[in-house]
Amino acid sequence: MKERIVTYPAIFKPIEDNVYFISFPDVKGAITEGHGLKDAFEMAADAWRTILFDEKKLPKMTDPAEIKIEDPGAFVALVSTDLTKSAANFEKTVRKNVTVPAKLTLQAEKKKINFSKVLTEALREKLNYQ
Repeated sequence: MKERIVTYPAIFKPIEDNVYFISFPDVKGAITEGHGLKDAFEMAADAWRTILFDEKKLPKMTDPAEIKIEDPGAFVALVSTDLTKSAANFEKTVRKNVTVPAKLTLQAEKKKINFSKVLTEALREKLNYQ
């Protein structure tokens, strides 16, 4: 699989001793945190992979020089990540209609059984698929 390397700015804000709150100007509402700078950068990269791995059109990168920082100790840093790493961790799913006996369906619904999960587990077992 061809690598899809992306680089975006992240705002790292210290919130307590060696703990950083991380936000991303290019994806509103996306946040994470890390314990220590190494972990903070790894968590930021992981957040980018999780958010963007299946996006066809990626957001335009904000120029880091244009990002205003008001919190003392906070800083902007570029974070790069390979989106193919997340794509490999997430399986694409498809919707399938199945026919199930009515009595079985009623009992399963009473027990709040997730039909998709049960079918997926059964298929994996039947096909010896991990």
